Amino acid sequence: MSGALRLLLAIMVILSHFGGDPYYKHFGYYAVRVFFILSGFAITAALNEVYAFELKRFWANRALRLLPLYYLVLMATLATVLALPDETARFSTHWAGPNLTDFWLNLMLLPMMSWAHGFRLVMPAWSIAVEIMMYAYLVLGFARRKSYATMLFAAAVAFHTITVFDDSGWDARYFDPHSATLGFSIGALIYFWRRETRLKVSPRAILPLLMLWIANTAGGGWLLSDDYARLEGFYLNSVIGAALVAALAEWRPTAALRNVDGYLGELAYPAFLCHSLAGFAVALTFFEPDARGIDFTLVAIPASLVVAVFMATLNQRWIEPLRRKIRRGAKVTAPPSPEGQALGVAGA
Repeated sequence: MSGALRLLLAIMVILSHFGGDPYYKHFGYYAVRVFFILSGFAITAALNEVYAFELKRFWANRALRLLPLYYLVLMATLATVLALPDETARFSTHWAGPNLTDFWLNLMLLPMMSWAHGFRLVMPAWSIAVEIMMYAYLVLGFARRKSYATMLFAAAVAFHTITVFDDSGWDARYFDPHSATLGFSIGALIYFWRRETRLKVSPRAILPLLMLWIANTAGGGWLLSDDYARLEGFYLNSVIGAALVAALAEWRPTAALRNVDGYLGELAYPAFLCHSLAGFAVALTFFEPDARGIDFTLVAIPASLVVAVFMATLNQRWIEPLRRKIRRGAKVTAPPSPEGQALGVAGA
């Protein structure tokens, strides 16, 4: 069910970008933070169980996972922006007024973790760059031992405490790259906690936790204030997300259901990457270039999923065979644990 959850999180991001009402903004913020917890768990497990910290193979596999599809969307978006500059500028301010420096920053990707770079060919470039930075933290040692992951978690708590009480506020709490250490350290700690204790979160809790997460997300800015959505609700999102990841680690699906869930998970990253480009095509064809709103979103989401199917097919044909070859050559210290398999660690 982790694959279905990743796809749901991607759809929540699309809703936050296209919904048109400021109310939907935090839907994407919350979704990205839960994904960081998932990723922290999966990468910590992969480093320990699949790669044994053999970093050359780990980084090669991560690069193949993230970069080919990123550059595919980047080049397609660049061609669109150059061909239709007025229309694309109306669709997104992030596509207005490109120059050569902007292009190289987008091409290098890592500089995009700074939100100060306004021109973004691929809207999720920020979160991808931050994710790579978090991989580096885990590789440097925070994924090796529970005590190290606890140190990272303590530093993350200190960072977020400062953002609550100083003037930096929401911008630092969410957009500062170091804020992501909270989610990644929580994911790493879930891995070590599960390995070292018999305490489990029952998979029966998955549905109640998911409903609680949706209620917390929907309630902020509606039943509860915008301030709640950006403070108490934001941190409750991480608590619920952590429990949900721990429960998913206990899920033991049938082979058929695991295959379906795995395929849904494979659509999540392409949909996340391509939704702005797919949304622009929908706007240009059926709406206005600056279209937003629920009606537009209900068309843009299926369009994004159609493009994601195409991208996932290309990925399975050309990229995944290379990644499997790299994984087979890794110095595996032990078979991936059942909880790691449940969250797709074997394919990390």
